Amino acid sequence: MRRVLKLFSPAWLLRHLLALGLIAFFIYMGRWQWTKGESSHGTLQNLFYGIEWWIFTAFVLYLWGKMIGEEIRPSQPNPAPAAEPGPEAAVTAADPAATDLRPVTGLAGATTAVARADAPLVFAAVAVPASLTATPADDEDPEDEDLAAYNAYLANLRTRDSA
Repeated sequence: MRRVLKLFSPAWLLRHLLALGLIAFFIYMGRWQWTKGESSHGTLQNLFYGIEWWIFTAFVLYLWGKMIGEEIRPSQPNPAPAAEPGPEAAVTAADPAATDLRPVTGLAGATTAVARADAPLVFAAVAVPASLTATPADDEDPEDEDLAAYNAYLANLRTRDSA
């Protein structure tokens, strides 16, 4: 019951007004385009625009109903699967005195493991797709003499500018 009453909060009243306003506007535009298409100056394009405005109306009705349904019956997030023990489990299991644990942040910024403050950091190996490895581009020949000369020229400029 509390969730149903939340649909009458000021924020929800504004959403209801916006949805009703859009529905009224889209219906008006659809009827106007349809009558314009039926007139002597109208074209088939006007008739299709009239249908399009009704599709917009149906879309607003669908989203409005979906928002209300989500507010009344929120979907529960899926429980996170149990994590497999990683290298940090081996570190803590080998040393029973490992009571001073700290989070270890991985490359993506996510906390990936825990270790003692004085223990060396252990990271699991990350598989890198073959498409991301350092390979020359398709149009780049690794034994291209012109490319080697250009790279040497750039290296020469860099050493000259840094001196």
